[in-house]
Order: sequence, then structure tokens, then C-alpha cells
Amino acid sequence: MKNRIFRFLSVFCSIIIAISCLSFSGVSADEPVGKMSSVYAYVLNDYLYTYGAMHTENAGDSLTDDGSGTFAPNGVIYAEIINFDANESPYLVIFLAEAQYNVASCHVWKYNDETEIAERIAVLDSNYSLLGQGETGVFSLGFSNEKRYIIFQSRKDNELVGADYYTAINGDAFEYVNEPSVLNVVDVMDFGCDYFHSGIDISKYNKTVGDFFDDSKNSAADSVTYEDIAEHLSDEDEGQIEAVLKNVTSFTDFDIANYTSMEEYKEALNIEPNGDRFYLISEVYDLDDEIYYVRFSTDRSYYNYALLRRSDDAENGYQILKVRTDCIPLSDRELKQIKSDYDKNTLLYKKAKGSLKLNKKSSNDKPAESKAPLIQIEKTVSSRTRLPAICIGGGIAIALLTILWVYLYSDSD
Repeated sequence: MKNRIFRFLSVFCSIIIAISCLSFSGVSADEPVGKMSSVYAYVLNDYLYTYGAMHTENAGDSLTDDGSGTFAPNGVIYAEIINFDANESPYLVIFLAEAQYNVASCHVWKYNDETEIAERIAVLDSNYSLLGQGETGVFSLGFSNEKRYIIFQSRKDNELVGADYYTAINGDAFEYVNEPSVLNVVDVMDFGCDYFHSGIDISKYNKTVGDFFDDSKNSAADSVTYEDIAEHLSDEDEGQIEAVLKNVTSFTDFDIANYTSMEEYKEALNIEPNGDRFYLISEVYDLDDEIYYVRFSTDRSYYNYALLRRSDDAENGYQILKVRTDCIPLSDRELKQIKSDYDKNTLLYKKAKGSLKLNKKSSNDKPAESKAPLIQIEKTVSSRTRLPAICIGGGIAIALLTILWVYLYSDSD
């Protein structure tokens, strides 16, 4: 009897301890997901559109003043996701040079969970044109076991003159009064009055920033929880969708929600071709009520999407609701919100009778791999309640272990 009780309490305690550990360890990832990735990608997109990306021919090259009086470095140098305070909302950090103000800058953005928008919380600037000969400024990222830092150093003839340390706590930026303990430092950029150098590889038209931008797009795209039915479309349905997509590649940003009458909507659909050509459907997601989210590529861009309404009243069988080309894919949360908004739109055609007849096998006739069912778990415990829950769980586990110990060593009578 004692052995059964021992096994039961041991398993129960293990489960509680495991849940507590998993709950605690899930708050330290330095990466955004879903809507946050999409929002940060749009922030970086605005910077790239405004400043461009700084690049050099070779890794480690410097931009130098040639004496013509036109020395003015400009562009985004590096972008990274930094989890300064090890919570569930990492920050977007962007390093850049602004030629208009002759400054090297570091901008820090946070994601607001309530408004689902990004807010800039810090701008750290250094005017390189005011530096004298032999004086340099250096922006770096610092790391310890628990914290992350942005560091700005002033140097004179390669000797350290002073250093400032910055971090973010609960959405606000702070400067340290006393120098913190930093284990590792990575220089991002150093500069003087007549040169500018990136410690990060910015060759190949700054492939480093390009890869980060693509990763943000992919993270938003990968958050979609709807089933991808692209490989299960019949030839007829796939042909109808492709016929529609071939006519929308010239759109930059089209949305039926921007129009109040059917006449305005139809007029907006008539645009001049820009030469982009449809290439391939990559994913198709059924959002219900015969609304489909389709991602596709063109000869110019891989990241494009369209929202279509399957209707008997539409040309080629699908009404065009929204189109974005050369863009950031929609995240799962954005798709759910858009679907909710379109349910109220009076310009949508009636949905088609019946539904798509999907093939059970993919188009290449290979047997489908068996997969475990995907279980979506919605987060219901906030960061404020997680710590008390962990403490309570740990307390219960300790109490049960104490009872078990007393019972096992007590007299069997």
C-alpha cells in the first residue's frame, strides 16, 4: 500500500514541479511571435524606406571622408530583437546613421500588448561631426547572464574616456548610474568625424538586415493556425484562383474596406499593369464563410497575399477583398480580426453555394504523412499571475513531499 501511495505522490509532485518550471522558463526567449513580429517588421520596413540600408563592398570596410565635404553616412546598419528584462515582450533595437543630422543612433521600440502597436521608448544619439581628431564613439550590445544592455563608449586615441549603459525595464528605458557587470560585449558601430565603421557585416547590400527582415516576415507567416489546403485544391479550383491572382499582381495595397459603394470598389479594381507577373501559389487558408487567404509569389517578390471571397456572382468565381504585394504576411491574429471585419462589410458578394471539394492527397500523389493533431492552447495566465502560480505550485509540491516523508518513516501501525 505504501508503495502505491509513494508512486502516486511522486508522479503528482513531478507533474506540479514540471509545470512550475515550464511556466517560469517560457519567459526568456529573445524572439517575437505572431502579431508582434508583424508589427516590428512594419517598423523596420518604415526605417528601410526612409533611410535605406547602409552597406559596404566587403565585410569590415569603413566609409571615409574623401575631403569633398559630402561625408554623411546614412542608412540602417543593424536590427535585433533584445529581451532586456526577460519578459514576454522583447524589444526591437535598430542602429542607424542619419545624414540629415550627422548622428549615429540607436532606437528602441516596445510592443504594446493592449493596443497591439509598437512604441518608440528610446533614442540614443551621438553627433559624429562634433568629434575631434582621434575621438571616436562606439555603440555596442552587452550581455550578462540575466540582462541585456546598450553601451555607448567615448574614446580618445583608442583609450576609454567614458561609458554609458542603458537597458529597458517593463517598457521604459533606463540609464545606469553605476556600471553594471557585463560578461560579453559586441561592437555594432564605431565612428569619428571622418570615418564610419560597422562591427556587423553589412556587405552584400547589408544581407544581415535583409535576413533579419525576412525572419520577421516568416515568423508572422508561420503563426497562422489555419490549415493550408493549397496541395488539396482540385485543378479547376486552383485554375480559378490563379486566374484571379494574375490580375492582381499590379496592386500595391488594395482593400475593399476602403470603399463605401460598389461603384467605387469596381472602379478601384481597374488599374494599369505594372509588369509584375504571377508565378506560384504558396499557401491557401480557409477562413470560413468562403473567404480564403492566399499567399503567392511573383517574378519580383516572394511575399504577396490576397484575400478572396468565393462567390457565384464574381468573375472567375472569386471576389477580390484585399491584396498586398511585396509585403509583410498577415499573422494569425490579424487574419482573425480581418475575417471579423469582413463579416460586417456590405460590399461582399454572397458566398458561393456549396464548398470547395478538396483532394485527400496532394497534387504529387504521394501518400500524406500521418501527423499528430495540432492542439492550439490559448494563453490564459498573464505575466502578473504567473509568478504567484509558480510559487503556489512549488509550495504544494513541497508540502506533499513532506507528508510523504513523514508517512514513510512513521510507524506502520
